[in-house]
Amino acid sequence: MYNAVSAQNNQLSVELSRLSAKLNNPYLAHERIGQAILLSACRTDAKRELQTAVSQARVLVFTIKSTTPFLNGMFQNAWFLIINRVVNGSPVWATVGGRYVMYRSNRGFMVISDESDCAQGIDGGYIQNTKGTVDLVVAPNDLPSDKWLSSLGATLEPQFMSATRVGPGRSWVCVPEMHITVVHGLDSSDPTMAEALQQLARIRSATAGHRELAALA
Repeated sequence: MYNAVSAQNNQLSVELSRLSAKLNNPYLAHERIGQAILLSACRTDAKRELQTAVSQARVLVFTIKSTTPFLNGMFQNAWFLIINRVVNGSPVWATVGGRYVMYRSNRGFMVISDESDCAQGIDGGYIQNTKGTVDLVVAPNDLPSDKWLSSLGATLEPQFMSATRVGPGRSWVCVPEMHITVVHGLDSSDPTMAEALQQLARIRSATAGHRELAALA
């Protein structure tokens, strides 16, 4: 009897610890969004969708900055958190308070702008990556760090005035090696991530098997 009660108490203690951890997790809502992305990809059972979902779910919260003083105070070291919204087939990340958002434009470019531009899915805004992703949705940290452009609204004025103008209307300048640093994301210990990785491994194994059979034919 004592052992049974002791075991129940231990189990209750473990459950309370798990519940406490969840309640103290400031990113719980964002983790659920990442899990939903993974579950949706698992239902497609498609390699590309699973690879993309895994990449995105690992980047639920991130910061951006240029390697040298270049972006202004609104964007240097700005935090972006994934939100429950999809634009042009890609998740949306927003700053705290939602003033600025990163989204995939109608032409397949990752853009940082405001809610109005996001609602229309248009290019422009404050910062954008020139790596086109028309046929491939990607995670923000998959984009090349040397392909980011910033407008005057996102750039320190002296740097903007002295930099070479590029892009439409010559109103953009190249951001020196903009870095995206992951703050939080789902890791392999998350059950949904683990299932997605297992499913992806099965697809890869099956594909490799088909190639071997084709080579023997």
